[in-house]
Amino acid sequence: MLTVSRWTVFAFQLSAEVIRLRDRQRIIASWIGAPGFGIIVCGPIDLWGENYWKKPNWKQTTCEDEGTATREPARGLRASTGENPSDSENPVIQQEKVWPYNYSMSKQQKSLGSFFGRGGRGQKRPNNDDNAETAEAETTKKKKASCNRKYDKSYIKYGFIATGDLHAPSPLCVVCGDKLSNEAMKPSKLLRHLETKHPSLKDKPVEFFVRKKCEQAGQEQVGQKEVLRATTSTNAAALRVSYLVASRIAKAKKPFTVGEELILPAAKVMCRELLGEAAANKMAQVSLSATTDSRRIDDIAEDIEAQLLERLNESPWYAIQVDESTDVDKAILLVYVRYIFQDDVHEDMLCALLLPTNTTGEELFKSLNDYMSGKLDWSFCVGICTDGAAAVTGRLSGFTTRVKEVAPECQSTHCVIHREMLASRKMSPDLNSVLSDVVEVVNHIKAKALNSRLFEQLCEEMDAEHKRLLLHTEVRWLSRGRALARVLELREPLQRFLSGKKSPLAAHFSDEEWIAKLAYLCDIFNLLNELNLSLQGRMTTVFKLADKVSAFKAKLELWGRRVDRGIFDMFPTLAGILGETEAAPSLSQLVRDHLSSLATEFERYFPTANDPRRAKEWVYDPFVNVPGESSMSAREEDQLLELASDSGLKSMFDITSLPAFWIKVKAEYPEIATKALKTLLPFPTSHLCEAGYSAMNAMKTKLQNRLDIRNSLRVSLSPITPRWDRLVAGKQAQGSH
Repeated sequence: MLTVSRWTVFAFQLSAEVIRLRDRQRIIASWIGAPGFGIIVCGPIDLWGENYWKKPNWKQTTCEDEGTATREPARGLRASTGENPSDSENPVIQQEKVWPYNYSMSKQQKSLGSFFGRGGRGQKRPNNDDNAETAEAETTKKKKASCNRKYDKSYIKYGFIATGDLHAPSPLCVVCGDKLSNEAMKPSKLLRHLETKHPSLKDKPVEFFVRKKCEQAGQEQVGQKEVLRATTSTNAAALRVSYLVASRIAKAKKPFTVGEELILPAAKVMCRELLGEAAANKMAQVSLSATTDSRRIDDIAEDIEAQLLERLNESPWYAIQVDESTDVDKAILLVYVRYIFQDDVHEDMLCALLLPTNTTGEELFKSLNDYMSGKLDWSFCVGICTDGAAAVTGRLSGFTTRVKEVAPECQSTHCVIHREMLASRKMSPDLNSVLSDVVEVVNHIKAKALNSRLFEQLCEEMDAEHKRLLLHTEVRWLSRGRALARVLELREPLQRFLSGKKSPLAAHFSDEEWIAKLAYLCDIFNLLNELNLSLQGRMTTVFKLADKVSAFKAKLELWGRRVDRGIFDMFPTLAGILGETEAAPSLSQLVRDHLSSLATEFERYFPTANDPRRAKEWVYDPFVNVPGESSMSAREEDQLLELASDSGLKSMFDITSLPAFWIKVKAEYPEIATKALKTLLPFPTSHLCEAGYSAMNAMKTKLQNRLDIRNSLRVSLSPITPRWDRLVAGKQAQGSH
């Protein structure tokens, strides 16, 4: 604090410029030096006079704009001296309260020298007249800028309506559509526009301009609706395309990122080159990000599942096939269902369930039962097909045993393809040693990348048809025959390569007897592969597969008799190796024993006594096989005889599938048709589950190794068409950003 004559000067740091006190005392702050520092000069108001505080260059503002003053002594400040009143005229001032108002000063009062009127810094005391003129000019300018003209309803007689901002509307001519500024919102200017631009309309009544106003409003509304409709239509189409593309991604078993990284950019390029930039811009509105594709696939899978459950609840019966496998570190139970819908039999994936812990029969049944609770009724299940694993076929707590407890009419079936593979596994030690040698040769080449490259180059030099060997895997049904056939085909390059490597395996390709045994294995496993392929497929029936197995069993007996006579024509590869020479007795006996062993194994897994066609030939052909079994009731026999005598149904039978035929005659012959359908519905194989696991392996790539593939599997494998309109209607159509 500095005391100068009769003045008391405080130097402090503050944010406000002027603080007013009570009792006719004033504190005047003038900014000097760095921002925020000032000096307060305290003294009687008579020093300056009452009129000084009423000058227009002082503008009143609130503390909210300027802040609150903080008192702190300023450093390095020097008080200005001058003529001051006497000490007797300057009583001690006590500051009581800071009022929430302050006064900001003009630019010429930003220094202490100008405030006291001294010229120490080359500044003059502010001129009151100049300040008054400046303040008046600023006030006039503000008043002029803040003046906005309003629209009056009577202006319609000049042909103008209001448009734009409500606070500052602009006049719009309903005749020519010219838009004037807000300043032209005057009757004189509006009338001048009417007389100048539309002189022929100046005498028109008000109703004329009102009609023009309604017409323009209607055109604007129609235009807005058209724009909105076009935008909405484009967005809805983009949403539908997003669902369609996501479905194709799932069916192709590709990663979800392929949509955003490949499909959409490629589609935009094609549209731009063929249809123009506008089509490319429309294509850009389709959302195909990985997250969007995942949500779309989930929606599609949910819709497919809902349709499937509706169909199953309408079907009088259904049958299932079940298989369990491991996906990396998760056990998955895959279930397929066969049901009746719209006068035909359909097949679809019912569910893919994760098994959290064990894979016992109890856990399998618990997982499937939890899924079916509240959705399906076990009592309508008439068949279940499994792969014959111990956890499934257990007599006490196996999966099929538990299912039969809740589904009394359910008949269990061991997969025909699995039984065929089990029957073909048994071989004599001589033939098994040849198979082991072949596997060792293949592993010797494929185990090292260098050996594979060198062998491939050797095959190219020798003009071989194939250049790579095939691996043999037990779980792959056809790999054994194909691997043997490829080794026999490349026996010359193999012998040359193994000899160069000094491998003892090369000696096998110089042994004619070993080559003959290999040729026989190629032929017999090729025949078994053909049988396996014929057992695969959709919509197979137990009668069709039983016919094929029975035919193969008969062939085995026939081939054994031919081998006894020295005839090997049914084995073309072996016959080509032998040529004109007669087969050695040991080879003939080896082949004969193996054929007998196969026949025995097939009879073991497909016993004639349990032939599913036995006493049910009428189901396969009701017009040839007249019933003779005692298990049929008298009414069933009567209905079958009536059906067999109907020539019209005979014509329909020739052009209709077997299940569809019995579905169509069910209304006329209910008892016999019901019995036939319960025989045809059960799955004879678990081929669909095996195909489902193959699809699962294709999906579980490096990019999707942690993906929950249940919904993707359903979209990929289900033949049901999603209800696209319902899916699109349930979402808000918005274009991609």
